[in-house]
Amino acid sequence: MGSIQQEPLLEEGKRPITVLVTGFGPFQERYPVNPSYEITRALPSVLPPTGLKDRPIQIIAYGSPIRVSYADAQELVPALLEAYSETVDLVMHIGMASGRTHYAAERYAHRDGYSKHKDLDSAVPDLEEHHAKYGDCPERMETGLDYGKVLQRWQTLVKESPESAPEHGADCQASDNAGFYLCDYTYLTTLAWYGRRNGRLEGGKPIDRPVIFFHVPGESDEESLKRGTGVAKALIRAMAENFAESLQ
Repeated sequence: MGSIQQEPLLEEGKRPITVLVTGFGPFQERYPVNPSYEITRALPSVLPPTGLKDRPIQIIAYGSPIRVSYADAQELVPALLEAYSETVDLVMHIGMASGRTHYAAERYAHRDGYSKHKDLDSAVPDLEEHHAKYGDCPERMETGLDYGKVLQRWQTLVKESPESAPEHGADCQASDNAGFYLCDYTYLTTLAWYGRRNGRLEGGKPIDRPVIFFHVPGESDEESLKRGTGVAKALIRAMAENFAESLQ
């Protein structure tokens, strides 16, 4: 697992809302550069406050890409969440959706359906082991955040960004299907971890499952990465605002 550092408070008495962000590594020969990780590591460490009772947003970009492997994701993700359990308020996983030209915030993760597409190790999850790990989960696990509010705020932030901003004009859409592959599986793993920790696998408040999966197009040229980074920052801000509102 890559290096983990506990981040200090930015100002005395003003604890930031802290967001853990991850991305994925190369995917087959077609995508030797995965834009999800390039966007993750391009994010700033802090987004200045715009409300939130003057609370800034601190971003912890995990320093290594998640390998496109079920076994690797299952080993890494719960350990990472445990390591940051006292530090992180929100989690955003970023993944690539090849063939798409739009950005998508995923509402659900699926419990089942991971036997069709093999990972980089030519493997799929063992059905018996998978059921033992996730049999307590609903068929579709949903983010605990108010998805409609986060989506609307995200789209508004991108739409109202300055024309000179790289994210201006980006197509940001809702999505109910995270794809039944590593992106979906990673989302499921994190939602299940939080749901069990907080005793709410369904329903509840934003704090119960404070996670969203963010899908980006497959292009990795400089312009696309700048646009994706800007869109990611807007989604992080929308998530943080919804989380802060729930604490009031």
